[in-house]
Amino acid sequence: MLSRLTKKLSGIVAGKQTPAANGVAGADWYDAAYRSVGAYAIPYWQSHYYFLWSVIADRIRSARLRRVLDIGCGPGQLAACLFEMAEIETYVGLDFSNQAIAMARQACPRGQFVVGDARTTSIHAEAAHDVVVCTEVLEHLPEDLEVVKSFTPRKRCLCTVPNFPWESHVRHFKSAEQVAARYAPYFDGLDVHAMRVSEPNVFFLMDGVRNAFGRE
Repeated sequence: MLSRLTKKLSGIVAGKQTPAANGVAGADWYDAAYRSVGAYAIPYWQSHYYFLWSVIADRIRSARLRRVLDIGCGPGQLAACLFEMAEIETYVGLDFSNQAIAMARQACPRGQFVVGDARTTSIHAEAAHDVVVCTEVLEHLPEDLEVVKSFTPRKRCLCTVPNFPWESHVRHFKSAEQVAARYAPYFDGLDVHAMRVSEPNVFFLMDGVRNAFGRE
């Protein structure tokens, strides 16, 4: 299912807004994808990400984390999932795609959604939160470590990265050990769990508490 979606995305977006040679895509590229791909408009339980979101929701619910800050929130499917499955009280989602934010406000009216750039935002200081969620975002950014550094110390963080390349990915990871080698310095007790969505595609779920490393 995932491979079919990525092929469809490539075909729809090609010729409209092509990522630069280094793989970095602008907001217009993502706007086109969100407008054109039906998978971004379906209920969360029908998404190919549902198996991953349900694990994240369970961890948030089990830890009684009631206030969520989602960096790179997309079109609001995960927000709706967390309100229903994790029993959260507040949710703030940030995305630099205007189209994604417009869709998110329709998909999940209970959430608060903000257009902004994960690399430069001050939303961590402005939005009260117990947990940071950042799914399928870091692999798109050359400045991924700057994004991680912006996470608030002592906050629980749940992030995902993939094991597969794509035209807007600037990196991917072959193993949980590679993921830990890049991100573990920024978290206390980082656990990296491989979750297979289809053969051979895997998402690595990172779960840890942000420490103060890199904030000096």
